Amino acid sequence: MYKIFFLFFLISCNKTVTHPEIGDVVEAVYGLGTVESEETFHARSAIVSSVQEFYVTEGQDVKKGDLLFKTDQGSVTRAPFSGRVTEIPVSPGENLFPQTMILTLVNLERLFLSVSLEQQGTMRIRPGLKAEISFEFFRNKKLKGTITTIYPRKEQFIAKVKIDEWPAGVLPAMTADVAFEIARKTNVLLVPSKALANGFISIKRDGKKQKLPVEIGLVDLEKAEIITPELKLTDEIILP
Repeated sequence: MYKIFFLFFLISCNKTVTHPEIGDVVEAVYGLGTVESEETFHARSAIVSSVQEFYVTEGQDVKKGDLLFKTDQGSVTRAPFSGRVTEIPVSPGENLFPQTMILTLVNLERLFLSVSLEQQGTMRIRPGLKAEISFEFFRNKKLKGTITTIYPRKEQFIAKVKIDEWPAGVLPAMTADVAFEIARKTNVLLVPSKALANGFISIKRDGKKQKLPVEIGLVDLEKAEIITPELKLTDEIILP
């Protein structure tokens, strides 16, 4: 009998109690952004051939018109824009077949974020909406951006985001957390989101426990706005 009572006591003690509060809530759509460039040049072989000579190396910055490589057919390829050589997967003299990748050039001055979203989130955003961006290596500062377009890509939904000012050192393929603010309210009644269960909330008022149906307003990752019923700040909210 003592063991059963003690177990019930431990379970009861695990219940956490908090109180409603007045504050601000921001509802947002979240996604993972990948840095891409609007200008990427992939040089490929058109016929069976080989590269006679490379005039650049991986990681080298070039200007528009600079020599990139020469094939055994005598044709010379020049940089179509200024950028950085990011890949040279073949060697001089190596036999190349049609469509073999020879060199990749990327413009690092024309970057954008490609943000992958779920279908539900995609339906709630629009071009022109502001974005808040956070890179893992740059956590202390939130960057600002704007959605320029939204489109499908291979069964994914993509929001293209231009950033107002890029931090130094950002390169294509780096990732960032992105939040699109949908709505904001100030000075509203808030409870922890985890206190809600199937449209109800459990409270303790004047020593009595109650389970109340609730009408919810805005919800963020941690808090939910309660429209009805009118909770008191002295109410104890019982968390599961």
